[in-house]
Formats: sequence, C-alpha cells, structure tokens
Amino acid sequence: MIAAKRGEWAQACADYPDLSPFTLLKLSMVRYGAELSRGALERLQDPRYSFGQTEPFGIRFEGRVPALALPGPILLRDGSFVYINYGERFDDPYRIDYDRDSGVFLLREGEETLEEVDFVPRPAFFGKKTSRGTPMETLADVRAQKLILTAFQRCRLWERGDQCHFCAFFTDGRSQGEVDGQDIYETVGEAIREPGRFSEIYLSGGTDFSGDPPFAAEAERYIRVLQAVGRNFSGRFSSQLMAPAYPKTLLRRIYDQTGVTSYCPNIEVWDAAIFKELCPGKEKWVGHAEWVRRTLDAVEIFGKGQVCTQVVGGVELAARNGFATVDQALKSNFEACEFFARHGVSYLSVLWHPHKASRLGFRPLPPLDYYIRLAKGLHEIRRDYGLTSTNDDYKHCGNHPDSDLERLD
Repeated sequence: MIAAKRGEWAQACADYPDLSPFTLLKLSMVRYGAELSRGALERLQDPRYSFGQTEPFGIRFEGRVPALALPGPILLRDGSFVYINYGERFDDPYRIDYDRDSGVFLLREGEETLEEVDFVPRPAFFGKKTSRGTPMETLADVRAQKLILTAFQRCRLWERGDQCHFCAFFTDGRSQGEVDGQDIYETVGEAIREPGRFSEIYLSGGTDFSGDPPFAAEAERYIRVLQAVGRNFSGRFSSQLMAPAYPKTLLRRIYDQTGVTSYCPNIEVWDAAIFKELCPGKEKWVGHAEWVRRTLDAVEIFGKGQVCTQVVGGVELAARNGFATVDQALKSNFEACEFFARHGVSYLSVLWHPHKASRLGFRPLPPLDYYIRLAKGLHEIRRDYGLTSTNDDYKHCGNHPDSDLERLD
C-alpha cells in the first residue's frame, strides 16, 4: 500500500508534469511538516550541521529537545531549500531518519523511504562572538545564499493586540530589542569571509510605529543598520529590506543614505476585508489602499522588479470572514499578482505555518493542491510580465515555492 503523502505527491507529479517533482515534494514537506528522529538529531549534532539552539525569530517550539542543537534548512537532491520549523506541532508530518550504514539522511513516511535529503551546512561564523561579546548567531540567520539580519527583535503591534493574526514572531519572551551597529558590521564582515556562501543581505525586524510621521524611528534604525552593513562594501550591495509600506519621503531617505537595492513591503493578504481582520495593526497605521499605493510608489525609487510583496498563502481561507473555497482564494491572489505585475512589483507567496502563540492558532491548512496551483499561477503571471525574483529565487531565499519555478524557465 502506498503511503498517503507519497501517493498524493505521485498524483501531483502526474497532474502537473510541467513542474519539478522536487518543487512538488518541497510544497508537500512544508505543508505537512517534518520531524527529526532521535538518530537523525544525534547525527545533526556534528559541527558540520549543528546550528545551535538560538531561534532567530523569537518563536518558542515545544517539540524541541533542550539539550540538543538543531540543524539548518533541508536540502533536496536538486538543491531545493526546504525551511521547516523543527519542533512545531504537525498533524501528519514526514520523518527524517539517519541511515548509519549508508551515511545519508532519509525522508520517510511510516516505513517507506521517499528521498535522500541533506541539510544546509553550518555557517563558518556561527560559534563566534563580536568584540562586544555578542554571539554572532543571535544576530544573523541563513537561508540558501541569503544572510538574514533582524534590526529590531520585537514587534510593537503586540503591545495593543494589533499584531497580524498568523504571526508568532518574538513571542518566546527573550527579545533583544534593537541590535548594535558594531555587532552587525562585524557579523556581516565575518560571514562574507566564507567563500561562495552568501550573495544577498536581507534585513527585517518587528514593526515600530513610533516617530513623526509614523515609522520614522524605524526608518532611522534601518538606515543605521544598513549603513553598518555597508561598511563592508563599496557602493551598493545586493540586499533587500523587508519593512512596512513607508511614505515615499522615508523610503527615499533609506535608499539615498544606504546601499540597499531591493524593498519588500509584505501585504500578507490581498483582499481588503480579510486584510483588515488579519492585519489590524497594518490597517490601523497604514491601511490597505495606502499600503498598495506606497508599494507602487516604491518602484519609482528602486525600479521595476526590485520591489516585491508577499502573501501568507492559506490564511485567507482560515480567517473568520475568509474565502469559502480554494477557487475564490486563488482568484483573489491571481488578480493581485497581475495588478502588481502591471506596475513592476513581484507578488510572491509563502506557506502559512500555524502556531499556538498566534491568534489564528491551529486552524486547518488548505489542501496541497491549493499551494501547487497558487505557486504555478503566480509564477506564470510574473513570467508573462517579464518579472524574475532575483532576490527571492531558490538560490537566494528558497522560501517562496512560486519563485522556485523560475529555474525551469
């Protein structure tokens, strides 16, 4: 008897022969999750794999073993990057075992082996400290060839209950607040010493609405941090800022005073009514229509293809006033993708990860076929408009299944 998830994957490969089977497997793995067997976890304590115990986005996962370090993301045989929240609660996860005889990790469902997998090697700068004594792995995470920095390790939207309803970031009670510029400078300098490891710097952080106009303090913080990063380079450097939709005046200052090259104000959900329900802080401080307008304005500063926005695929079906059917949700997202593409903005998707600390909690996820159709449709629309996700493709980020498909173009 074929295992259920394997059978579903095989059917997806038959239904979508134009898509890579590895991309379809990645979607299935992220959709269902994966757990590490004890044997795999023990093997992953090897210095080649061990990322440590720090959670870079401040999320607490109950299923983690306190005494054991965790690995980085999973790699499939074609180089596809699979980001799994180890220790997250999953209803029917895959299992990753370690076969001592062959010396390889195996992706399994029950007793059936589906694939050989591997893990992203530990970055060389992990385990090192800055001159101020700050562990560098608390300041930076990695994703494929992208070095991820967090400028402000808390989100002020939680202060008044205005946080996005699907978010669990910075909920473990160990937030470090604002990072130090010298720490960032030294960490980036150490990271880029590793040959061929990183080709993109990514900066984000929790929302801080303080200042006049709102977000002015946050924009100043990003300028300071990006300038600290830029001390390692001459001129502009391959980089992306993921931040709220700023007024053009603030965004122009960020662009002119730093070396940043790309901007990503994530709208999270396209439908205005669902946006208002699921993103009350964004609605309160910016509003849906203004968020869209500011995103389009950003193209004047960064250029076509250098501005993107992403949605959390699936939350539009889980919302209290969400869509009743998959087809309705897909129609909404495809309309959004085409709208943004006409204006030179790439509209991307990530898969929703339920978590008990979020307001949505553990509501049911959409079926795998929804995520396949979403990825395929978004990719085809962007391709028709000549947009490629140079900052968020499989080589740089690997967190967007729709941009993974660009490698087949």
